[in-house]
Amino acid sequence: MRPSLLLAGLAWAAVASCAEPAVQRREAAEGPALALRASGKLDPKLVPECSALFPSRRHPGVFWTLSDSGAKPVLVPVRADGSKVFTAKGYAQGVTLAGATNVDWEALTGDDAGNLIVGDVGNNVSRRKELAFYLCAEPNPDDISVPARKVTFAWPDQTAFPDPELAHDCEAMFLLRGKLYLLTKHRRDTLTDLWRADLPATGDRATLTKLARFDIGGMVTDACLSPDRTRLAVLTYRNVWVFDLPATGEDFFRGRAVHATLSPPVLSFQLEGCAWADAANLLLGSEQGDLFRLPLTQLREVK
Repeated sequence: MRPSLLLAGLAWAAVASCAEPAVQRREAAEGPALALRASGKLDPKLVPECSALFPSRRHPGVFWTLSDSGAKPVLVPVRADGSKVFTAKGYAQGVTLAGATNVDWEALTGDDAGNLIVGDVGNNVSRRKELAFYLCAEPNPDDISVPARKVTFAWPDQTAFPDPELAHDCEAMFLLRGKLYLLTKHRRDTLTDLWRADLPATGDRATLTKLARFDIGGMVTDACLSPDRTRLAVLTYRNVWVFDLPATGEDFFRGRAVHATLSPPVLSFQLEGCAWADAANLLLGSEQGDLFRLPLTQLREVK
């Protein structure tokens, strides 16, 4: 092959490898929005702005939550009704991640081995050039602090700061089969991008790969896996989706799915936390501190 043709082929391959994934769409059934009624309330002194929820793997009945930008770098254990966790040392007040900084904590996930990952991934106007994950062992609710490892990353496709499309914010993460996945929050369209973040065994820099783009119908604010790891729930301010996951691979949006449009109370409008209360119910949290229990039977089938 002539050198010029070889170079042209390489250039075409490079362009092709950076091409945006085709947008996937599903048709949600029409119907009235589900009116949410609070089933619990968080203490605003402990949790000024609930931005994530994650069920403990070590302590049954405990959920971890956190607050976003400007708050202390603290994980707070709570019950599903928002009440404080009582321990041998009294009521738990939160666990500090030693050496961590809360630039804009927005996401929280973990695995069955007792490891947690905090996502310092908030990026409201897409100005941040470096974002971070904090990795730690799940603490006991009465711990004062735990050590955390920091791993940084940048969005590979962001070239302008701020991004004029405002498509590089993120508030949702989940761990599946040992891999960390992110879902972006867009402010100028209703899409979300699915990224895989490969965390290094050693070192402090993660590598990101864009896998898919889905029309989620709003701004994604959290995501979580079912207890048996077969379903993925994705929350926006006004919608929730639950997808059946494939046994292998990363094609997460094509399986059977159910959906509901949500109508939270006027004074609790920012739904930003989502966890599985159990196999049949989701637990949603608002930034204003209300908790809502949502039975999956209220969601409708998606085409």
